[in-house]
Amino acid sequence: MPGLRLFAAALAAAAVTLLGVPAAHADSGRFAGLDLAPTKEGPPTQQADITALCGKKPIRVALSDGFGSNSWRRIVRREFEDEAAKCKTIVETRYTDGQGSTQKQISDIGGLVAQHFDVILVYPDGGEAILKAMRDATKAGVAVVPYDVGVAFPGKRGRDYLLVTTESLEAKAATEAEWIARNLNGHGNVIVLGGTPGNPTSIGEEVGWKKVYARYPGIKVLEGPVDTNWDPAEAQRVMSSLLAKYPKIDAVYSDYGLGAMGALRAYVAAGRQIPLWASEDANELGCFWEDHKAANPGFKLATVSGRTWLVRLALRKAVAAVEGLNDPEPSIIDLPLFEDSTSSDPKLAPHYDRHLPPDAILSTELTRQQLGALFK
Repeated sequence: MPGLRLFAAALAAAAVTLLGVPAAHADSGRFAGLDLAPTKEGPPTQQADITALCGKKPIRVALSDGFGSNSWRRIVRREFEDEAAKCKTIVETRYTDGQGSTQKQISDIGGLVAQHFDVILVYPDGGEAILKAMRDATKAGVAVVPYDVGVAFPGKRGRDYLLVTTESLEAKAATEAEWIARNLNGHGNVIVLGGTPGNPTSIGEEVGWKKVYARYPGIKVLEGPVDTNWDPAEAQRVMSSLLAKYPKIDAVYSDYGLGAMGALRAYVAAGRQIPLWASEDANELGCFWEDHKAANPGFKLATVSGRTWLVRLALRKAVAAVEGLNDPEPSIIDLPLFEDSTSSDPKLAPHYDRHLPPDAILSTELTRQQLGALFK
């Protein structure tokens, strides 16, 4: 992970440059000439309807996950399947789970190529180590789209993959870090909780929050991103150790809302006042805030969307490419705050639904009925 963090830092300038590039066609390879808008930025409201992109060619699509054991991954998989079901031309969907093993995910991708899948969407938990497998798949004519990896993700469009669909991890992190800095009046101690070692999401977000805190000399990041494997039990263990180590923590930044729940339980177990908290939305997180805000006046909450729906965007881009169609919708999504307990705007009040399972992510594009069925 340290090597990848250094890599991400070196690419920070490249990320800024990339964000400034106008919408463009596919760079090279089989899909050259199609308008897939690989560098176009926009809000979530500018998403397209996949039924206009289904085309006439029967195709087979797959999702390669680095590991699929948490609730976020389960929702993402269901969103992928739901979006694919809208196209009659998609004759097969496949899901593979690397189970936390980079080598297994590489093997999974190779297997999908050997079985002649037309589309492979990838969440590369192993980061740069997955690039060669994606490159080989691209060379074989597969439309490969890594998603939710940030604009500074390594590799080259047209050679290593078709394009990247992602929120701007740097901008997302900057939004949440700025919220923390503003609510701390520019002074305080912050802990940053990350995910699996070397994952591109935590690395991409690190670029964003570091830039913000560099402007606030009174803000000190005590540790982070601290690996939690995006597992609530591990997050609780990690946070318990941090609470024992640091008597003063003024804010916590977590890049996974459900993972944050473990860290919050560590605060309750330690009898410590819960501080400012920035994360991603989760039903349990909204319920927890509602239940604990009165006893913890410093517990203010801000979240962005858990963006489980980004996999839908990845699928649309890949399907359009294979069908020989343009898809000019933004590939890079700017995420505004989804919740802000300090705001007077009622639309930004923390969301929760006690009729749904705690693991539900309410910013999903799945219906409440689909969410309920998924977690039965």
